[in-house]
Amino acid sequence: MNLKRTLKRIVKTIQSRLDKDLKDFEKSYPLIDQVPGFLKSPQQERWFFTTARKAPDNAVIVEIGSFQGRSTVSFALGCVGTQKHVYAIDLFEGDNDMYGVGDFQNRFVHHVKSCGVEAHVTPIKQHSLEVAATWSKPIDVLFIDGSHEYDDVKADFHAFFPFVKKGGIIAFHDIKGKWEGVIRFWNETQASGLLEKVGAVSSLGYGTKK
Repeated sequence: MNLKRTLKRIVKTIQSRLDKDLKDFEKSYPLIDQVPGFLKSPQQERWFFTTARKAPDNAVIVEIGSFQGRSTVSFALGCVGTQKHVYAIDLFEGDNDMYGVGDFQNRFVHHVKSCGVEAHVTPIKQHSLEVAATWSKPIDVLFIDGSHEYDDVKADFHAFFPFVKKGGIIAFHDIKGKWEGVIRFWNETQASGLLEKVGAVSSLGYGTKK
């Protein structure tokens, strides 16, 4: 009987936490939704938010590919009230194609400030592999959403993987659809056994480092 009561209390506590995270995300979503981007569903933004919420209080979150900051602010709003921090790595140049052209860093900074999360975000205007060459911080969450070419996705993963803590989360964007390079490497990563607790939210794939 005592065990049943204990289990009920645990379930109730977990459900209460989930309910609070959902309510807080719903309050934050209007801010997130003002930021342009290529995320396919609010469920992905919610994943970023709740993943940041669940991370340790001093967590280091690294995203490769930030564009105008939609995923960045989704992560950062989940960091509010803590020492957690998001490092956003991007050249902020566009691509003369679907991302357009221009200096996107000013737009990125504007969006981060308009969401009130600048204290939790550091933009790094540099190629991801150049950043990795001098990187030293243990990483709690790594989000890979830079170049979608197979060799580039693979290089980003292997450059930052050694810094991800055991049990840390690694996520990839665009594991579905037309992005053959991402899909191919995501499938190889799942088969490699390097990740466990693998899952997906829309076109976002994730797992934890063994």
